[in-house]
Amino acid sequence: MRLRVIPVSHSNPKLPSLCACLIAIFVCHTVHAQPQPDNNTALDRAFMNLVKLEQGQDLGVFDPIRQAVVASRTDEQVRADLESRLVAVLGGAATELGKDFACRQLGIVGSDAAIPALASLLPDPRMSHMARYALEGIGSSAAKKTLREMLGETEGRQRVGVVISLGRLADAEAVSVVNALLEEESLELREVCLVALGRIGTIPAAEALQAFSDETPEELREVVTDALLNLVESLCRQQENPKAVEICEVLLKVDAKHVRAAAFRGLLAAKPSGSLSLVIDGLKSDEDWKQAVAADWVVGLENPEEVQEIASAITELPTAGKVAVFVSLKHRCHPAIREAALKGLSDSDIEVRKAALATLIRSGTPAEVPALATLMTDSTDKSVRDAAFETLRLMPEEGVNEALINWMHRSQELPRVAVQCALARRSREFVPALLKVAETGDGDTRLEAFRALEIMATEKEADALVTLLCGTAAGDEREAASRAVWMVCQKIADPKKRSVPLLAAMAKGDNVVQCATLPTLARLGSQEALPTIHEAMKSSDQAVRDAGYRAIANWPDASVADELLEIAKASGVVSYRIWALRAYARVIALPSERAPQNTFEMLRDAMKLATRREDKELFVSRMASVRVPDALTLLLSFIDEGELTSAAIPAVFTLAKGLSQSHPDQAAAALRRIQPMTQDAALQQLIPKVLHDIEARKKDRG
Repeated sequence: MRLRVIPVSHSNPKLPSLCACLIAIFVCHTVHAQPQPDNNTALDRAFMNLVKLEQGQDLGVFDPIRQAVVASRTDEQVRADLESRLVAVLGGAATELGKDFACRQLGIVGSDAAIPALASLLPDPRMSHMARYALEGIGSSAAKKTLREMLGETEGRQRVGVVISLGRLADAEAVSVVNALLEEESLELREVCLVALGRIGTIPAAEALQAFSDETPEELREVVTDALLNLVESLCRQQENPKAVEICEVLLKVDAKHVRAAAFRGLLAAKPSGSLSLVIDGLKSDEDWKQAVAADWVVGLENPEEVQEIASAITELPTAGKVAVFVSLKHRCHPAIREAALKGLSDSDIEVRKAALATLIRSGTPAEVPALATLMTDSTDKSVRDAAFETLRLMPEEGVNEALINWMHRSQELPRVAVQCALARRSREFVPALLKVAETGDGDTRLEAFRALEIMATEKEADALVTLLCGTAAGDEREAASRAVWMVCQKIADPKKRSVPLLAAMAKGDNVVQCATLPTLARLGSQEALPTIHEAMKSSDQAVRDAGYRAIANWPDASVADELLEIAKASGVVSYRIWALRAYARVIALPSERAPQNTFEMLRDAMKLATRREDKELFVSRMASVRVPDALTLLLSFIDEGELTSAAIPAVFTLAKGLSQSHPDQAAAALRRIQPMTQDAALQQLIPKVLHDIEARKKDRG
């Protein structure tokens, strides 16, 4: 556009307005003259590609169409435009895959306007299926009418497909035309007609099916039965219950159990007012299918009054019925269920008692805890004891913990299972009770209490647990108490304060207390504890001195390694040398910043001090974790020594596997050396696999 420059003169009053007009024209023209991004450009391009769609083409180019489909849900203009484009694809020269894609989208955005184009594809053997998919998606009266009309325009598989669509759309007006097709010879066509009538589910459809069922050929008997069962569901949804009842009563006479079961379920749905009496009769039945359906029906009961009626009838049921109802009601909480379950606890049948216990998980109250605890500890049947334990473990009702604690306090001889149950409930409410049990219970129960406290106690109970530890006798009980103290002290936030409870007890205690606490003190690895341990190692009391040396051997890291090695070399007491040497092997092999070669050399040199076979085997097993070739060479030297062969072979395997990537040739040679020697079935399978992996990596690198 070319503009002529007009001189502006203030003497001409019209010129300013003229300029304004020209500027406006210029701006307007310039704006429209600039290339604007066309929102439909990508969509146009997608539709141009759609008509040429072939197998293997990237479907990502059609994302604009999919995006338009999403946008059409809230924008009628977008939907109408998209529909017209898709219809044009169907009517044009698009490939079959392009039309297939268009049909899929019309199933989402299509309206009655798309029906003629879709109807034209129904006779097409290759396009009929997707055209029906789209018509089903539209689902309007016009779509149903078109499908009915196309029954006369299609044949073979295409007609079969149209009948299927009419059934899926539950087209009530299609009953007569579909029923007429039951006279056709095609077995496939008659099958889909029967299915369609069952899905349509109206009274006329029911009458048509019933009429056909009177003279059903053998090959269609199962199809008719399934169609009648589907029909019952549809009739119930339409409140046509009398007809549904009529059909169910006929099907209840069929020989097949699964048909009778389905018919009974349909009868329950069709007789809502009398379903509870039918359910109770079913639970009393000796027919397993009927009992199973009735029990399943109980699961779905929502009315509390119905639940109460069923629960109140449990005592009248046979054993299998009782079990079935308890299982069905076990996730409900209702006073009537609780009452029935409590009665079930005294039933003569074990399965009933177990089912009643499971029901009490939700319906039970704290008042039942003493009875449940007694069953848990005293029942002669183990499965009942286990079931009572599970009930007590899982009962969520508030107050159960308190009730169980009260029962524990009242019990003169508390069994260990009660402590296990308290632990299983994982509540700190039990900690004071567990501390008391650990103090006053018998041996097994005290041991179990310490194991529970190891998990449940916190630093708040550290002093109390240390006091208990000081009073335990040497053996399993002291070890359990020691572990509980160790675990609790580790929960103290400040590492420097973790040994304080033990050090305080030792300062006040006698030699017995020192013997009980020293090993635990060392496990904490607190540097503040070392002087106390060293002092004990010099004690004139043999027991205290032994405890001191045992403590240094319990140290958790390598910070005392030099001291341990010195004891192993120079101590005049054999047991001290053994404890120290074994402790040295343990701490030196722990992960550290030390070079692996140094670790190997330290283990190799210390192993020379070992005189007992078990100590040598310990060094062999520890050496397997040190990934250096020298360690592998040393371990291989042991496999021919009868004393160490059994320990050396698995150690060689472990180390060779660890070295298989860094030193593949040495690892493979070691594995081949031990392969014929091992008697271990697992190693016999693993060695070839590791060798195969080594060879595979070598080929990849080569």
